[in-house]
Amino acid sequence: MVRGDLSAGLTGAPSSSGSSPSNWSTSARISAPLVLLVLLCQLQGCFDSPVPLPLAAGVDLNSMYGAWYIVATIPNRFEKGMISPYDVYSKRADGDIREDFYCRRGKFEAPVKHVVVHDSVVPGTGNAHWLVEIFWPVKLPFLVLYTDPRYRYVLFGEDNRSFGWIYSRSPTIDETDYRMLLNHFGELGYDTAKFRRIIQFPWQIGLPGFWNDGIQ
Repeated sequence: MVRGDLSAGLTGAPSSSGSSPSNWSTSARISAPLVLLVLLCQLQGCFDSPVPLPLAAGVDLNSMYGAWYIVATIPNRFEKGMISPYDVYSKRADGDIREDFYCRRGKFEAPVKHVVVHDSVVPGTGNAHWLVEIFWPVKLPFLVLYTDPRYRYVLFGEDNRSFGWIYSRSPTIDETDYRMLLNHFGELGYDTAKFRRIIQFPWQIGLPGFWNDGIQ
C-alpha cells in the first residue's frame, strides 16, 4: 500500500481529510436507480442470453479478506463521481462474507460514505460466484473472474459484460499490470476500451484514462 498499512481501511478511508465514515441506513441505499439496475440485470439475462463467463478456479476466501482498492471500472451512471472507493472483506459469524464499502462522491472534501453489505458464495463454484445482497431479498451476481497468484489483484464482473472492476491491494497500479489485467478482460469478451481508471488521489483528476465525470 502506498499510504500506509491496509489495516487503515478498517477504521476510515485512506485519505488526508480526516473525515470519519458515516453509515448509510438500509433504506437510504434503496433507490429508484438501484431498483432499475436490478430490473435491467434481470431483463438482460432473460433476453440477451450471454455466454457465461468462466470463473476463476479455486478462489481462496482467506486470501480475499482484507482491504481492496477499486482502481478501474466500466463507467456507469450508478458509480459516477465516485472517489477513493475501497472494500474491506471479512468473514461473518455465519460463514458468509461481510463487505464494508467506503467512498467519497464528487470531491475529496466530501464526507466518507460507509455501507455494510452481506455477500455470500454459491456452493460448488470454487468460491468464485458471489451474491451481493443489496437489499433483501434481492441478490446480484458478482463473479470472481481472475485472481493474481499472490492476490494482489482481482477481477470482478458479470455475464452481460456491461460491468467490470479491477481490485488492487494498492490504490495505484502500474501501466504494465493494468494492461495485463485489461487483456484478461479482453480474453473474456469484454470491450477493454470502455474501462477507465478510478480516481484515488487528487493528483489523478484530469489525467487521461481516468474517469473524471462528476468530479470537481
